[in-house]
Amino acid sequence: MGRDRDETRADDLAGLFARAPFEANGWDTALKALASHTGSARAQLLALGERHAAFNWVTDANPTFLTEFDTIGGYRPDVNYRVATTRAPLELTWEVHYTAARAISTNEAYLDYVRRHDAEFGVQMVLSQRPGVLFGLAALHGQAEGHTTETQREVFRRIGPTVLDAIRLQDAIEHQGAALLKGSLESMSSAAILLDAVGKVCGMTSAAQALLGPWTLQVRSAALHAVRQDIDQRLQARIAAALAGLDTGPADLWLRSEDSLILIDVRTLPRQDWSFGFAPRVLVTLRAPLAASHVPARRLAEALHLTTAEAEVVMLLAQGHSRQTVAQMRKVSVQTVVAQLRTIFQKCGVNREAELVAIARTVIEMASR
Repeated sequence: MGRDRDETRADDLAGLFARAPFEANGWDTALKALASHTGSARAQLLALGERHAAFNWVTDANPTFLTEFDTIGGYRPDVNYRVATTRAPLELTWEVHYTAARAISTNEAYLDYVRRHDAEFGVQMVLSQRPGVLFGLAALHGQAEGHTTETQREVFRRIGPTVLDAIRLQDAIEHQGAALLKGSLESMSSAAILLDAVGKVCGMTSAAQALLGPWTLQVRSAALHAVRQDIDQRLQARIAAALAGLDTGPADLWLRSEDSLILIDVRTLPRQDWSFGFAPRVLVTLRAPLAASHVPARRLAEALHLTTAEAEVVMLLAQGHSRQTVAQMRKVSVQTVVAQLRTIFQKCGVNREAELVAIARTVIEMASR
């Protein structure tokens, strides 16, 4: 009789997960039911990327539980004994494995973290792995619940395949959304690249593909990189900020291609409450403005109230030339160019060359229309 009741409860739980991708708060409902069925304080579903958690859902968790996880590097196996004990998909690990991992190496920051949040014990299962991301399911126990029992772990064994099927279904739904967004950008002839929650390229328009190359941008291991190291460092910083939902600042990141300049803009896309990271999270747009040489220097001089000589210096900088190159092209010393720039900065009300170039390129684009 007890076995029939357990099987009925397992079927009910499986039904909740099967419906989760289609119902508002369906995943939260299913996870709370899993916590209840396993006598756990909380249930957890997460995806771990190479640099951070793509998502980390924990039922009835204090918000600091989630923010501290990223702060201490909880996605790293050398920090988190749970990550260190992961096994093949659909295989369980629990307290006996945690103890073995902690005997080899104990990270005090993580241990303090789980004890403060009363989540030191539990059971977990890797649902699936793909390059760069791992999906896991866990039940978290505190001192009151103690160690998991064999009966509680059996619930995990039964429900694992159903949860995996639900994740695959959510994957299909989110990829369909990504395809629709890519199609819209394609129809507008936008040079756009879509990144998922772990920063991997999940879509790219043909216009963007045409701008990639050995001198500009490349996709390596599914990640977008600038060929120039200094530009790539700035690009990666902006992608990381966008993934975290932070302001990425003005669109002032420029690349030089073989025959023109490319402006790179990185923006966060609106997030859904329940997204597995398959849906696009970041939009990178590429724009190749008309060459500055198509616009007479006098137009720039008129717009910015500069002399013709000053406007020619600004035009060359806007084309991507360094101060040294500008000096060589104008057959003057670098000190002369620097002195001219001090006057130009004052006239234009700017303090940095990047600000001046951004203003100049705006004027050039407007004059080119």
